[in-house]
Amino acid sequence: MNIAWLTFVMARSPDKIKSIDGSKETLKLSVRISDLWFIGTPNKYEQAEMVFVDSDVCFNSVFFLPIEVKKMDLKENCTYVMHNFKVLKNNGQYRVCDHQFKLVFIGVTVVRECVLGDIPFRKYRFAGFADVVAGQFERGLLVDVIGVVEEVAFWQVSGKGSYLASISNSFKASKLIINQPVMEIQEFNERLAELGIEARSGFKSHGEGSTQLSGSIQLSSKESFFGKAEAKTIVEINTISEEIVCVTVGTITRIVLDNHSWCYTACIQCHKKSDTKMAPFTCACDKYNKEVVLRYRLEVMINQGNESTKFLLWDRECSELIGQSADAVNKLKIEDGDVDLNVSPQALDKLLGHELAFKIKVQPKFRNFVVLKCSADSSLINAVMDMLANAEQSLSVTADHDPLLRLPLTPTKRQAFQDCDDEPGTSQISPA
Repeated sequence: MNIAWLTFVMARSPDKIKSIDGSKETLKLSVRISDLWFIGTPNKYEQAEMVFVDSDVCFNSVFFLPIEVKKMDLKENCTYVMHNFKVLKNNGQYRVCDHQFKLVFIGVTVVRECVLGDIPFRKYRFAGFADVVAGQFERGLLVDVIGVVEEVAFWQVSGKGSYLASISNSFKASKLIINQPVMEIQEFNERLAELGIEARSGFKSHGEGSTQLSGSIQLSSKESFFGKAEAKTIVEINTISEEIVCVTVGTITRIVLDNHSWCYTACIQCHKKSDTKMAPFTCACDKYNKEVVLRYRLEVMINQGNESTKFLLWDRECSELIGQSADAVNKLKIEDGDVDLNVSPQALDKLLGHELAFKIKVQPKFRNFVVLKCSADSSLINAVMDMLANAEQSLSVTADHDPLLRLPLTPTKRQAFQDCDDEPGTSQISPA
């Protein structure tokens, strides 16, 4: 008698990322790649590292797991079914997630791309700056952060000593997303707006997933201007003997000329001064410059009542006040027949007469007062004036104050440094 057997074989259910404990390597995972990056030497030795997610319906959670693999045709945000891995402890110096284990692709690893619509996309888990400052973080664990770029600064860091808590990128693994149409960025901007803070973008996007810096991003709040600074009068500023940042109010009355020209030739990348007058040239930072770029550097006399001192204005502030770049101003000067770079262009007179709120860095070592920010906003000027306890008699700012209406009838004369009889002392400009 013949007996027919009918057997139903159920497809193997995927393993869950949260269940990986190192006891099993014949894993089957249904995942979405949320992050993918490559390390090593291109075309020689190169490997891919990634983070992928699955979904656990019972816990309604998303779990993260890093994988080190040979370079394959893998794509971010795509979904895959994967089999067979080497399971290792996730105990590297820097970890992209807090899972106890990580997976390594081996010779018998199987990867098959397929449509898995039930696997969610990555969800950011942002770490708060307050928690970082308070030391409430796990060292070596990479986290997501979101914020507004208020100021860009360059620091020379030594290998010794202790430093304040800070956030930095990780080699290869970190990604910078600037003004992309990401839901988290849109929600963050909405929260800022509720606090009365407007984030104004100076970044321009060039294609999906990439950005290029074309300007600055800054908070349009008073906190941005007053941050880490105290108000000082000109009298007080002239007597400061330590390096500090402060705010004050004053009027630009003269352009002070000494042994430095009104501009300098600079590298297009690092902005440091270059002694090369002809292009092309290669800067000390290894950047190849096709053209010579000019940047402003001006010392101006600032008056506050009966007191005065010199402030050093760099390219950004001069460009904003004059409304033209140093290159554009120089081209107009050449068209008028003044080809010598040291000849001061007439456009510099646009600086004269402006009453501004200044945020400066006092550098006693170089006898410099370097302008970090300046503004003609009357509300900022009024706010600084309220903070200057000793300036009430010498300056008066009303609620309807308009600093631009105080321009002199005839521009104040530009004067050589030797002719200035109200200088606080000799000055030396720190190297660019």
